[in-house]
Amino acid sequence: MTTYALVSVGCPHCSGQFLENAKLVRPDGDAWCPHCEKLFTLDSGNLATRRTLAEAKAARRRRKDRLTELRATWSDVPAAPPKPMLMGDVLRALDELLDRLDGLTHKRS
Repeated sequence: MTTYALVSVGCPHCSGQFLENAKLVRPDGDAWCPHCEKLFTLDSGNLATRRTLAEAKAARRRRKDRLTELRATWSDVPAAPPKPMLMGDVLRALDELLDRLDGLTHKRS
């Protein structure tokens, strides 16, 4: 699964088609055409643009639903963020890590 959803956008200047992140395709937002290198506004008055905006909204919803579904199935995701560590805890964790790395280095030798 990609980290973002893509939708096809049509350029009103050159009629070129290109893929854009659905997160960026919003009513009255701007898009940059890689073909003619012009910036244009996604005018919701245009029928083709309205279709593109609807596709982008649906793609964002599908992605959000899929991520929610995946998060529900992940058993190792903590319910709450971990508590901040004290400096002593950080130093102890670093010492343990260095000991493990040192042990790996000696095994390879």
